[in-house]
Amino acid sequence: MTEQNFKIILKKYEEGTATQKEIDSVESFFDEMQKGAQNPTDFKYNLSLKNKIYKRIQKNKKTKITWHWAVAASIVILLGFNFYSVSNNIGSLFFGNQHKTSQILKETHLNEQAKVYLPDGSLVVLNGESSIEYPKNFNDTIRLVKLKGEAFFDVTKNLKKPFVIESGKITTKVLGTSFNIREAENTTEVVVNTGLVNVTSKTESVFIRPNQKVTYQNNANKLYKKQVNAEVTNLWWKEEVILEKIKIEELVIELRKLYKIPFVFKTDNLKEEYFYSLRLSKNETLDKLLERINFINEVKLIKNNNMVEIVKK
Repeated sequence: MTEQNFKIILKKYEEGTATQKEIDSVESFFDEMQKGAQNPTDFKYNLSLKNKIYKRIQKNKKTKITWHWAVAASIVILLGFNFYSVSNNIGSLFFGNQHKTSQILKETHLNEQAKVYLPDGSLVVLNGESSIEYPKNFNDTIRLVKLKGEAFFDVTKNLKKPFVIESGKITTKVLGTSFNIREAENTTEVVVNTGLVNVTSKTESVFIRPNQKVTYQNNANKLYKKQVNAEVTNLWWKEEVILEKIKIEELVIELRKLYKIPFVFKTDNLKEEYFYSLRLSKNETLDKLLERINFINEVKLIKNNNMVEIVKK
């Protein structure tokens, strides 16, 4: 059964016109979700998901929302990637198997970057020591890729074919948007530039919008969401970025990666200070950058041996 057919059945279920066989197919889907749970936490999550979908359908009945938003939104938004992952676990119940097509692997070495254009026209910018695996041709229902390391994605919009990235222990799903994913040894981060992005772990699912970030901590098995300045995360692949307002703590995280040197706050309260207008160039030397920052801001960055100290002026 295809995803589209399943949505049609849900429409009939909502309207009370589904046959017993069609009702059984919906129940079978949720039963498989429970059976496929790897542990009690998975089971509780899948059961909760089922209840949420039923409640959403009932709520949409009362408010007379159209089918497109009542059922499609219930499945796509609440079910999200679980629709794909569950069907993948129990065979090709709703989606075809993309892995049957030949796969392409692109890799980068240390200090190397590469632009990769996917079969749908989406752009991926790979950072150093990263890789992306994708099919020669996407199938008719999903655009699935696998990422290791860091990459910026500018995804071609396709409302009928979600774009899904597997990275570390999380899955990121979009329809068409731009965002950055950074997978490290113990964490995976997703930062959104444009559009809406769904990030899913084994037990959680959250949505993030522009200038929001989700961090997955492997040891805590949890997703953490916060507001950020998304533009600063683009510095590694852009020649230059203009930052109108950024918290110093956010800026320092990126500067550490760019210049490969520790930045140390002398007092923690300085982390909450802001720079209100700052241009960053990827090829600018650290000494030149510090000179500019110290000239116009209320804090001072002092280079001391193999580190930079951040103090109040």
